[in-house]
Amino acid sequence: YQQSFEIFKEATRYMFQPSLQDALIVFFGLLVSVLVLLVLPYFVSKQIKSKTVKREFETVGKSLGLDEEEIKVLYECAHNLSEPTKLFYSKYAFEKCAGKLVKKNSENIPIIVSVRKKLKFEHLPWFLPLSTTRDIELYQTGFISYKGKSYSAAVWEKTEKELHIAILDRLEEVPGVGEEVKFSFLREDDGRYYFQEEILSSYLDGNKVVLVLPHTEKLGKIQLRESVRWKVSIPARVFFFGRAVTPEEVSFMEEIPKEAFLEGTIEDISTGGLRVCLKNLVEPKEGESLLIEFEWKNHYFGPILSEIRNIRITTEKICIGVKFLNLQKLQEEIIGKLILEEQREILRTYKMGG
Repeated sequence: YQQSFEIFKEATRYMFQPSLQDALIVFFGLLVSVLVLLVLPYFVSKQIKSKTVKREFETVGKSLGLDEEEIKVLYECAHNLSEPTKLFYSKYAFEKCAGKLVKKNSENIPIIVSVRKKLKFEHLPWFLPLSTTRDIELYQTGFISYKGKSYSAAVWEKTEKELHIAILDRLEEVPGVGEEVKFSFLREDDGRYYFQEEILSSYLDGNKVVLVLPHTEKLGKIQLRESVRWKVSIPARVFFFGRAVTPEEVSFMEEIPKEAFLEGTIEDISTGGLRVCLKNLVEPKEGESLLIEFEWKNHYFGPILSEIRNIRITTEKICIGVKFLNLQKLQEEIIGKLILEEQREILRTYKMGG
């Protein structure tokens, strides 16, 4: 009996022992179940989020006056952004998408033109940097560099796809289609910009050669100033030393009488310096020092010791660019804050079409 029981036990063990195939089926079944439980909710939530984002994009677009076709075309590019609605408020993001959409299909050009107008992105405020050649103003002057030589040039015309640049000087050799040229120009109160592109075509406008270049976002920039000079009109009082003076010397000087100060007007200002204009009653020199004091939006500044960096003289006035030498940190922060407030106000007006 013992032997029979052992045989029965062994047979039972083999009967209920799973095969390799059964084990694999169970394993893959469990794997699929886990994947479904983990991955399916992810894709479902992603799909729901995508529809929510698109619905929000459509709602904002309609509130800004865009029609269904315009919203649809814009979303082709916007859905790749982390915040698609940013396209409606950022000219930089809009122009980047506009370039892609125009390259993809030239039939998008009328739509882009219409949307740019509705979003009030036709012009860039002077204090914002250029992000694309589409932002360059018509008749902006500069220089075309070709084969080691530079020629005076100006932006003659621009479309959604192209920039037309007229050569104002006489060319020794007309650049051919496919050749690369460099256009550089100075944007007042901003910096020097430049870019290089291959010529798409050229034509004559009167006696001027006009080069047709593709638009680009690859704009190089040389910053001319450490900080933005903000245009203002602030009454100021200025005292000229007639020589270079150090902050240490000023600290030991007696108080200068108010009548020794001259009246002037600050025409632009930054956290590092300003430009003040006065009547032609003084003859300052670069490198000399002056004291300046003024009030701006209920904040008093001064007297600030400053160094004369440049001088511009006209028949009516003399304008002096100065660098602050002993401006207190707190006053520097206040100037920066006041400039930022005015920039935001202008941007609000700009977006509202004011």
